[in-house]
Amino acid sequence: MLVGFVLVVIVISTLSYFTISNIVGDQSRQQLQATSTVFSLVEDKLIKPMHIAQTLARADVFKPYMDAEPEQIRTFLQDMQSRFDLMFFIASEPLQMQYYSDGDVMALSEEETPWYFRLKERQEDFYAGLGHEQDLRLYMDIIQRDENGELLGFVGIGMPLSGFVETFSHYNQKLGYDFVFVNSDDEIVLTSFADLQPKGYERTRLQSLPWYPDWYKGPSLTGNQTNLVELKDQDVLITEVPLEVLKWRFFIISPLEAQRQAMSRTFLVNLLIMVTVLLAILWLLSTVIRRIQQNVSRKIYTDRLTGLFNRLYIEKTFEQLQSEETPMSLIMADIDHFKQVNDNHGHNVGDQVIARIAHILGECLRKGDYLGRWGGEEFIILLPDTDLQAAEQVAERMRRSVAFQPIFHGDVSLDITMSFGVTQADRYGALVDLIHSADKALYQAKNEGRNKVMTCVQ
Repeated sequence: MLVGFVLVVIVISTLSYFTISNIVGDQSRQQLQATSTVFSLVEDKLIKPMHIAQTLARADVFKPYMDAEPEQIRTFLQDMQSRFDLMFFIASEPLQMQYYSDGDVMALSEEETPWYFRLKERQEDFYAGLGHEQDLRLYMDIIQRDENGELLGFVGIGMPLSGFVETFSHYNQKLGYDFVFVNSDDEIVLTSFADLQPKGYERTRLQSLPWYPDWYKGPSLTGNQTNLVELKDQDVLITEVPLEVLKWRFFIISPLEAQRQAMSRTFLVNLLIMVTVLLAILWLLSTVIRRIQQNVSRKIYTDRLTGLFNRLYIEKTFEQLQSEETPMSLIMADIDHFKQVNDNHGHNVGDQVIARIAHILGECLRKGDYLGRWGGEEFIILLPDTDLQAAEQVAERMRRSVAFQPIFHGDVSLDITMSFGVTQADRYGALVDLIHSADKALYQAKNEGRNKVMTCVQ
């Protein structure tokens, strides 16, 4: 039992460890899933198109068209769109016009294309930003210069943001996380918060967000920061991840309440698994212990030669029946002339005879009767709820079965008989007195020629 208890403690400790590990692992996987999803989206929808545009720009594919005829420019851009499935544009400094691959054309002016004049002043080779159309698009602008370094204009690509917003909404509902993308000017260019989405040229600055002052702890050497803040009476974990290739940053905003609920669900699932495993182990332990007890009981209460109950079990059973005030009869049986069997054929044959007799007697018993080997060639039978007359009939049935079934040893047939003494128990008598009474009847059967059933009333 001590070993079983120690085993259960070890199992509970192990399962508790794995339960906590699973909870932490689930949270890490959810965080990684959210981050991986954003990176996959950025890789597929932003970085790949940007590399396409940059590669084409560096290869001077656009330069011949920076001051070409309008029809040539439109044909070129439409061909690029069909080849790469992206919307391309050219903003020409010499022509002071902007051309789109979808056919739109507009003059470059402070009113219509303010972005163009801002980028001219910045003199940056690459810039990613938002347009002002009704269908909001993300634009990647790449500067173009001639061989003398003079500005030819900007070329690039534009992509609608509807797919981004839908993806953010999906993961917000699934994981409870929100996202905020910020450009190099600390302007929010993309977010899962509907009220923070850019509208036209209006941009919300990162520093104006209510959680930012409490979240920002100063510059980070790696560019990554994760801090806990309180937002709308909730604890919120906010992680910053830089997107160097775009000169952007994005923030993962995860309410801890959602994580706690997820942890609770994970804990309950793991707890159910742990309880199930524990119950299975307890059942296994109880089965093993029960079998061990049965094996021990079998060794303690069973005669090794015959497989019958031994003297100890018969005594225990008698005490139990007597405590229940169960009326019973008792039979003592002895093999006739057994010493001659041992002397003439050896003790091994004698053991075989005893084992065979035990089998024959067992076939004559009724359900609920107890047959045991009392010692040597002597057997004892307890018959609960049986009067003297019925017990005598059982003994007679046993006598005939033994007498009419020869026992063979090789080619030798041994004719074995038995004598039986039957008595009925006094409800308050001791077993030794009952056996003494049955022995009297047994001795009488022996004295009257053996192979007989005799009775004795206490």
